[in-house]
Amino acid sequence: MREKRLKKILEIIESQDFVSMRDLQKELGVSMITVRRDVAELVKENLVKKVHGGIKRVSYFEKESDFMKRLHVNREAKERIAELALNFVEDNDIIFLDASTTLYVFARYLALSKKRVHVITNSIPIAMELSKNPNVSVFLLMGKVNPESMSVEGALTIESGKRMSVKKAFVSCRGVTAKEGTYEINTMEMGIKSVFIERSEEVYVLADSSKIGKRSLIHLLPTERIDCLITEKKPIEDQYRLFVEKGVKMVF
Repeated sequence: MREKRLKKILEIIESQDFVSMRDLQKELGVSMITVRRDVAELVKENLVKKVHGGIKRVSYFEKESDFMKRLHVNREAKERIAELALNFVEDNDIIFLDASTTLYVFARYLALSKKRVHVITNSIPIAMELSKNPNVSVFLLMGKVNPESMSVEGALTIESGKRMSVKKAFVSCRGVTAKEGTYEINTMEMGIKSVFIERSEEVYVLADSSKIGKRSLIHLLPTERIDCLITEKKPIEDQYRLFVEKGVKMVF
């Protein structure tokens, strides 16, 4: 129910610039306490902005600023994860990189390496970063440009992805648990990730320790489909043991 409510709030705010808390309560048919809790979650993810009496859509410039903030959040962890992930890229690999800030940091490391690889991505910054290295062949997927995430997305992106196969998919997440797997909040990004997870031989999840043991809006990848989880430090023992028991290679 909670996931459906969050989706509904996002649908409402996409169709109008502002919606009052009272209108949200009527639309969702729940208590005001529940509405406030749901709104707080979306504000935390920078998907909506809290204003007097209600919420409004986050503007392009606010989101862009948030992207830069997220790039520097846990930056040391992302750098460490990128270093570790680079060890799993081999010459002549065909790999997919999603449009997250974690994978952008990884792409910068890959661009500085001597590895000869083919990279498919829906991220414009990643494509531009990797194009600096003549050893890397970069394929930017077709689709509608989203200026807020600096990526391409939509039905055309998914269709173009379905025509490709990769050996390894490197993806991030909003949360990952040993029991259930990965969680996402962006439905557009989730769609393209799903395609390449399905069409890859190996799946590498890159997630800093703050995301381990956490859930988010939408469940995407079952634990059994994760070949390797790369993080910057060892998870708590219970989580670590459960991941290993489910056959996930843990790298930290």
